[in-house]
This record gives sequence, structure tokens and C-alpha cells, in this order.
Amino acid sequence: MSSTIISHIRTRDARYPLKPGEGSDSVHTNPIYSYAVTLLHSDSGLTGSGFAFTLGEGNSQICQLIETLAEPLAGRDIEQIMAEFGLIFKDMADHPRFRWLGPHKGLVHLALASITNACFDLWAKSRGLPLWRLLLDLSAEQIVNLLDLSYLEDVLRQEEALAILDHNRPGRQERTAILEKGYPGYDTSIGCSIIRTSK
Repeated sequence: MSSTIISHIRTRDARYPLKPGEGSDSVHTNPIYSYAVTLLHSDSGLTGSGFAFTLGEGNSQICQLIETLAEPLAGRDIEQIMAEFGLIFKDMADHPRFRWLGPHKGLVHLALASITNACFDLWAKSRGLPLWRLLLDLSAEQIVNLLDLSYLEDVLRQEEALAILDHNRPGRQERTAILEKGYPGYDTSIGCSIIRTSK
């Protein structure tokens, strides 16, 4: 498998103003639908894209956080990053200058979400697979290594997570039909109307 080294990281502050009344609710009366976008450029020409959704204000600050938090990813192979992504995510979340701002809420949380999405996107592109297929092909240990379970240790240890995944693997074949017919789900559009979606 050829290497895909992250050469540099960029962000994009994308904002989409809405007409009066669109996308508003009882709390957010004048939103601007916005995305703090992470772009992981690689030496292979592939770019991993990830984003976190915001309502305008604070979007540029999230982009600034992304640039700082993602710095340790530059120069590294995406395969090496994803082999221990749970640990790398924890290191980013524990950044000594920003951890007090809340790694699991607020600006830092959104920045980490955008970075995470970009890492998974670049990983799937580098393997030439849709992300769902890549994830299905992983072993239980590889899946657990993607996760930061540090805040769950009291109720779910790594060995227990592995055991749950291994226990359910034999029934995977029974569930493969879902890949053919799709899975009924729901999505929200502007104004939070609910739409039934399938495959």
C-alpha cells in the first residue's frame, strides 16, 4: 500500500447567508449557515475534507483552532495516523493551551470534529474505498484503536469493547442485505422538517 503523507493543512471559513426567517428557531433568530472546513492536503495529490456546522459567529475562531490542533498531523502518513487515531485524538483534545476551553464541548469540540472528518475522508480516499466499506473491513482491534475511550473507562474498558465487537462479528453475514436495500433513516433540512431517506 502506497503512503499518503499529509503535506500541509488549510482551513476554509465557509458561510451561506439565509433569507429572513430561513433556518431560524426560537433561539437562533438570525443564523448564517456556516462550515469550519479542514483540508488535509497530501503529497499524493489527495485532499481529505472535513467540516463542522456552525451558525456564523465563531466560525473563524474554530478555523484558527483547527490549524493549531491539527499541526501534529503534518508530515505523517494517514495510515500511521489512523492506526492509533484514538490516541492522536486524545493528544489533540488535551492540547495544553486549549484544553481548558473544553475538548468535549464548544469551539474545541467543533474543531476536533472537523479534523476527525478530514482524517477519515483522506484515509478512505487513499485506499480507494468508500468510507463505509473501509470501516466494514476493519478488525475489532482496528476499530477500537480509532476511539478515545478515556472518558468511558469506568463503564467500558478497551478489552470489553473488543469483546462486544468480536461477539457480534459472526452475525455480520445476516446483516449484509442492508447493503443492497439501504437503511431507512431521517435527515433534517432547513427549518428542521423531517425527511425519510433510504439507500
